[in-house]
Amino acid sequence: MDRQRLYDAMLIKAFRQDRTVGQLWWWLKGLGIEIPDKTLLRQPPTSKMRVQTFVGMFLKPLADRLWDTDRTKDIETLNWMVNLRCQNTSRSEKTRLMRESRIDRVRQGLLRHDLERLHASNQWHVTKGKIRIGRRK
Repeated sequence: MDRQRLYDAMLIKAFRQDRTVGQLWWWLKGLGIEIPDKTLLRQPPTSKMRVQTFVGMFLKPLADRLWDTDRTKDIETLNWMVNLRCQNTSRSEKTRLMRESRIDRVRQGLLRHDLERLHASNQWHVTKGKIRIGRRK
């Protein structure tokens, strides 16, 4: 079995079991495949993301096919992946996605803080915590 087909089979298995990229690397290391490898296509970035997230973000046609088919069709999907030419996005695209994700997390934290402040001032039958809004002098 060639290395690309073995890698694709492990990618499908990790997708179905909802594993992380680190666990996928561990499985591949036992088979003698080290990541990153220039000869393999469709390699995940070096992060602790889930394989389903990686496939959904970078390999959209594969994600659609895996979600639409049953586990019994995984061999057909493996044969179909031979012609799949989705590559990872460029480094600038990854950087942009990471920056947008970080900005969204900060934005959510600020909104959550504002909502806590709003709700702390209008609940009269609850003992107020340290989020009290002080009076102006």
